[in-house]
Amino acid sequence: MRFACISSHRLLIQQERSAANKKSDADISNERIILAMIRLFVEKPEALTGFQNLVPEVFDVFLLRGTQLRKDLCSMLLASGKERDVVQRIASDDGLVRQRFFWSAPGMKLFGGHPDIKDPTKLRGIIDEAIDQQPSILVAFLQQACDKVYTDGDKLVSGSQAAQVELGMLIKISLSAVLEYVKRNSLDGPDIDGKRKGVLDAVDLILVASTRVYDHVFAGALSAWMDGETASKVLDLFVARFRPRLGEAMETRSAKLSDADSSDAPARDPRDEDQSTTSHADSHPQWKTECIIQSLASLFVASPGRLGAFSQLVPRVFHTFLRLGTEPRQRLNEILLKNSFDEHLEYLIAKTDDLVGAPFFWNDQVMPLCTKERINMYYSSLNKATMTRKGGTQLHLYSSLLALLLRLSSIRGGDAKEIARRTKEVLDQFERNREQQEFIMTVFEKIDERSRSTPEAFAGIKLTDFADVSQNGVETLVSVSGEGMELAKAAMTTLLQSYISEQDPSDWKRLFKEATNVGYMVKYMFRESLPIAKAKFIETVNNKENFKKMQYAGEVQEMLTKLVNYTLNEYGEVGIYDPEKLAEIDFLNKPELLVKLVSSSKDRRSKQEKPIMQLMTDITVRWMQYMIDRKFPPLTPHHTQAFTVMMMVRCYEDYLSQEARARHKKEKKKFQVQAFIAQMATGEGKSIVIAMLAVMMVQYHKLKVHVLENNEGLLERDFRQNRPFYERFNIKSGFGPDGLADPDAKIVYCLKKHINKHFLGKMVEGKLDAELKNIVLIVDEVDDLVVNERPNNHYVKTDVEQTPDLQRCYEKLRNGWSEEVEQNPPEDIEHSFWIRACSIVRYCESHVKEGVNYRVVDNEQGEREVIMLDDQGHVPKVPLTAPWLQFMNYKLCGRPPMAQTRYACVCTPYIFNKYAGIFGLTGSVGGKEELKYLTKTYNAVKFDVPRFLDTCVGNARKTVVNHGVELYDDSKAQRDRVVQIAREYYRKVPVLVIASTVEELTQLHNALMSDEVIPADEVQRFSEFDASGRSLRDDWQTLIDDSTKRLGGVEDNRCRVTVTDRFGGRGHDFQVVDRESNANGGMLVVATSIPDEREWIQWRGRTARQDRPGQFYVILSKQNKPFNDPKHKRLPLKLEKLSEDEKIEELLDVADEGIGDRLKAFEGEQACGEKLNEVTEKYYAQNPRQFADDWPSKDTNKTDKVLRTFLTDLVDRPPAEIKKLAKEQLSLELS
Repeated sequence: MRFACISSHRLLIQQERSAANKKSDADISNERIILAMIRLFVEKPEALTGFQNLVPEVFDVFLLRGTQLRKDLCSMLLASGKERDVVQRIASDDGLVRQRFFWSAPGMKLFGGHPDIKDPTKLRGIIDEAIDQQPSILVAFLQQACDKVYTDGDKLVSGSQAAQVELGMLIKISLSAVLEYVKRNSLDGPDIDGKRKGVLDAVDLILVASTRVYDHVFAGALSAWMDGETASKVLDLFVARFRPRLGEAMETRSAKLSDADSSDAPARDPRDEDQSTTSHADSHPQWKTECIIQSLASLFVASPGRLGAFSQLVPRVFHTFLRLGTEPRQRLNEILLKNSFDEHLEYLIAKTDDLVGAPFFWNDQVMPLCTKERINMYYSSLNKATMTRKGGTQLHLYSSLLALLLRLSSIRGGDAKEIARRTKEVLDQFERNREQQEFIMTVFEKIDERSRSTPEAFAGIKLTDFADVSQNGVETLVSVSGEGMELAKAAMTTLLQSYISEQDPSDWKRLFKEATNVGYMVKYMFRESLPIAKAKFIETVNNKENFKKMQYAGEVQEMLTKLVNYTLNEYGEVGIYDPEKLAEIDFLNKPELLVKLVSSSKDRRSKQEKPIMQLMTDITVRWMQYMIDRKFPPLTPHHTQAFTVMMMVRCYEDYLSQEARARHKKEKKKFQVQAFIAQMATGEGKSIVIAMLAVMMVQYHKLKVHVLENNEGLLERDFRQNRPFYERFNIKSGFGPDGLADPDAKIVYCLKKHINKHFLGKMVEGKLDAELKNIVLIVDEVDDLVVNERPNNHYVKTDVEQTPDLQRCYEKLRNGWSEEVEQNPPEDIEHSFWIRACSIVRYCESHVKEGVNYRVVDNEQGEREVIMLDDQGHVPKVPLTAPWLQFMNYKLCGRPPMAQTRYACVCTPYIFNKYAGIFGLTGSVGGKEELKYLTKTYNAVKFDVPRFLDTCVGNARKTVVNHGVELYDDSKAQRDRVVQIAREYYRKVPVLVIASTVEELTQLHNALMSDEVIPADEVQRFSEFDASGRSLRDDWQTLIDDSTKRLGGVEDNRCRVTVTDRFGGRGHDFQVVDRESNANGGMLVVATSIPDEREWIQWRGRTARQDRPGQFYVILSKQNKPFNDPKHKRLPLKLEKLSEDEKIEELLDVADEGIGDRLKAFEGEQACGEKLNEVTEKYYAQNPRQFADDWPSKDTNKTDKVLRTFLTDLVDRPPAEIKKLAKEQLSLELS
């Protein structure tokens, strides 16, 4: 207590001594106590620390410099063995002795010249003790050691070599101790005791010394950094503190340097600036900042993977401290070039900021790409690629390309690891392909120029786009190469170069990809033969085998023969243009000449009396003009495409129009046509047929058109691609629900769920028939016509009467059902309602399973939602609902439950048959059962459109190779075989594995990821949702593009393995332009099931696109369908006796049987649904309302409740009973 009083009464004592100018008895007593405490401390500093508690106040009162007591203190220390230099410092230096840490055990040893500090091992122990007590002890000791070697104001090292060596040892030991301390003690959270500041102050001194005394310090410090587990964390913490100081200094210096730049004065070294410009509180000297920057850069170069903190200073540090021409920059250049960098990169490092100023250059995966060793090992070909520029200078491709990629990465931003991976991917591709090197060099100057003048235009471009552009550019030019194609090649070269110079960089990838299709079309443009095309169409309708699966085969064959004959006559002997005159014009360089040629053909006498051909010619002209606007050659449609459109247009006039129907009814025709289905192989250009047909229907027949897509991923793409074409006819188009709701939209792209929902609204408003009688439906793939999913959709709506009660019930049941809970219902809830709620929860607990009945996904609003799956466990095209779904959404996602009761039934075939007509374009109609269904339900006819390549001179079409159908005992063996095949082929070709279910997709993906041979990060999952339920919509196109790319260098190149399910097995264009892949047979499809024929045609169609080759395996398991069905127990034995192609046919027949069984099962349901749909339509025709009105309505509450019960209770009753009860209960007369 008495010792404490010395401090508390310091001011009073000091005033007394000043007044009396002599010692009081109290002073003498306190001095004795102080000396006694010092003596105790000197004898045993690690235990007797009382004197430390008096510091610094005791030196302000009793131990003032020059006092006798101060001299007595020094004499006592000298007598105890302390070094004379240290004692002299104590006598004269208040700054040191007033630090409490000096009077600690480690402090006295460090600053007292204790013999132990000469022994590295013992010194480490003292430093560890010092840091544990307070890191600032080490900071002061390091500062003292540094001061012996260099001073703040002197740029040169003044200490002896021995002192420098000693400093190097001290730095290494100290840094190791600091890193170990951080390992034991977290530096996170508030720095209440100042220890984090002390650690970072020590790092500051170490970094300064590492550069200032580089020869004797850096190597030892680097060794310590490399050994320390916490090195990266400590450097990150330090840079986080350092960056603000750097930024403040930069603002002032940037302004001054900008002023200097505006004059003709040479660039000044920032080190020569007045140090007062540094605004940091501690006025950190400029030379120290530069030393820190230099050390951080040196550490990065030495170990970019572990010591990469310098990258956090880029690019800002290059704007001032490391500007070109300054001494610090020269020193950095020396460090980089000394690191075995390739000589071609010297200019980019020393004379420009292109490389070093790019943040992504400072990456542990990227920087090695600059070294001689890496370049010679992996990029020798690319490093030799040069071209003389117009000005006579040399373009060195490797260094220029690397600098461009890193500079653009800085503009675009992104994950450093991903950018490094993509940079290597691009370099690898160019290394493998000499032709692509040559191509990119022809456009590189323009790319480089544009990227510098308008860098913002490149913000959306991906690094791999450059590889794609070059690959597609080469592929396009190869397509138009050869004898007699010189003009075509020159024209396409000019076109591709114009894309680079004139088009937005974000469009390059799309333009060059589409250019390959243009090249393909140009390649065969002069080989397409009108006589062959006509002969193929006639051959198709004359072959009775093509009609044997159809009902009313004779009548259908007669009808299609008439349509073909009419079309061929209308088309004439010349067609849309005269091919002989085409050979006389340079239409690729002067596209307007071809437009003029086609347009003038309308004046030919043979076309004057042919209105459909006149309109077809006009459509072709505007399509060509649209293509010119898109910077493509104005190619005309194939004969096969034009024939198909014209047949459909004539079909409407002769068979589907109201006049034609009335005529056929009067003639008592057996077969009243409602739908025309054209079966076109994948890759044959359905999109242009749909677009031209839509215009024909609007312009010629004055109808509206709904284009029904079956893939949400393609819906908006197809709409946006064709909208400008429609606008050339002043036709307004739209897509989705908004397009359907727009009364002015003549052509609307939509999904089945959009149509059902839209016409549900129209039914509720009582306007269904008025809407549909003037609209034709064009179906892109007939899947939505064939009932793969249930035919009926029973729509529910929030019931305003029942919702409050349901919420109270589910709140009571949220933690699960039990008998106790059921016997304790909420108050005032009707008993039957409570029992029904309990039964729903019990059903959820016993029957509802994730992955089978539902999935939890992120919906379009980014919210978690439980969605119901169909009977096959797939996400349905039209969202399904069930009473249990409300509870599961409440339980798993916290969504408030809404009582939903039925208010409408929509039967898809019922709605579709109300259209004025249906036109389908499909890769496959399917098997016999599906064709039978289409004929029965929609009165459909099918026409097999001849393939385009079969109408060309020569045999260009490639066959798809069937490597075999293999059957294994269980799913494990099946997966193992799939992995084995992928392992065997992934170095040769892209591999696409198509799983039968989402669960199997996940299992296969995991198995492939776990394989020790195939790189895990090169196995892709391509699905509608990821494993956690998050939509992958934004990644779909990237996944498709990546799936066909070749990776790696010359010796280790390979392709990705992509795993998908039904979603990825159809409608997506896996374009394989890689030469090596096509030389090895093209993309390999591995199917783990044989689905129905429609799906199989699509799956197989993912390979062998256009005139490229393709191949596939089918790997099956006996545990899966159809082999686990008892009725197919002999199927494995039967397959053993068949060829590989016969196995496919047999399995397709089995799948067709399954389709037939399912369609038969749905037949009664569909018949019931058609009646319930009619009830819905006629009820709302009598009781119309707005779609958003409450349900049940206040105005028609009584009859609404009758309808609610009717739609719920009669869902599976026979049509006759529904008809009878509709009249009795709702006074509705049904047909």
